[in-house]
Amino acid sequence: MKIGIIGGTGLMGKWFKHFFEQRGFEVLIAGRKTSLSMEDVARSCDVVIISVPISATVNIIKKIGHLVQEDALMMDFTSLKTEPVNAMMKYSNAHVLGMHPVFGPGVKTIRNQTIVLTPGRGDKWLKWAKQLFKKAGAKVRMTTPERHDEMMAIIQGITHFSAISIGYAFKELGVDLQESLHYTSPIYKLRMDMVGRILSQDPQLYADIEMCNPHTMKVTEAYINASKKLQFIIEKKDKDAFEKYFKEASDFFGSFKKEAVEYSDYIVEKLVRKKK
Repeated sequence: MKIGIIGGTGLMGKWFKHFFEQRGFEVLIAGRKTSLSMEDVARSCDVVIISVPISATVNIIKKIGHLVQEDALMMDFTSLKTEPVNAMMKYSNAHVLGMHPVFGPGVKTIRNQTIVLTPGRGDKWLKWAKQLFKKAGAKVRMTTPERHDEMMAIIQGITHFSAISIGYAFKELGVDLQESLHYTSPIYKLRMDMVGRILSQDPQLYADIEMCNPHTMKVTEAYINASKKLQFIIEKKDKDAFEKYFKEASDFFGSFKKEAVEYSDYIVEKLVRKKK
C-alpha cells in the first residue's frame, strides 16, 4: 500500500510519514521543493492525504481531487472539517475521510493522543483508519464535520483567543513577565506557560484556526460579553452580583470541578518538585 502526503515536508507531514513508515507502509511526499509533484502523488497512491495550511486546503483539493483513484482514500489533516470534506466529496470520486490529529508535531508518540475522524464517503477505508490508529494507542473519536467545527470553535477558538489576548494585554500594560514570576503561584506559572506555548507557534496557523471557522465569531462574542459583564460587576463593586456570576459558572461546571482540582493539583505538585 502506498500512502501519499501532499504537504509532506511540513512538520505534521513529516511526523505522519515517520508514523506510517514505522508500520510498514510506503510513503510518498509532495511539497514545494520535492521532485514528486502533488499530481504524481494523487495519481499513484492508495491513500492521499492533504496536509497543508487550512486556507490552502480546498484549493489543493480542487486541483488534484479528480486524479485520486476511485477505490482510493482521500483524507485531510486540517483542524477544520466541513469545507475540506465537502470539497473532497465534490471534486473527487474517491472514498473520503476527514481527520483531525488533535496534537502537534512535537509529541513523541500517538499513544493517548486524540484523533477525530469525520466520515464522508465509503466504509472500507474508515474501518482501516480506525483500526490503524486504535492499534497504535490513539483515542479515536467519530463525529460529523459540522459538529467537529462547532466543538473546535470552543476548544481552540475561545482558548486561543483568550491566550493571545492575555499576551497582547501584557504587552500593552508593559508587564515585566519575568518579575511577575517572582510573585506567583505554580498555577499562574502554568497559565503563562500555556500562553507562551501558543505564542511560540506559527501565527499563520492560529490566524487560520480563528478566521476560517464560521463558528468563531459566535463563541468569541459570547466570551467578550461574559468578560464585559464581569468587568461591569467589578467596576460597581457589587459583591452579590459577583458571587451570583461566579456561582452560575461554578454550577455549570458541575462534577467536572472535582476532576479539574485533582488534575491541577497533580500538575502543581509536579511543577513544585521540578523546581526543587
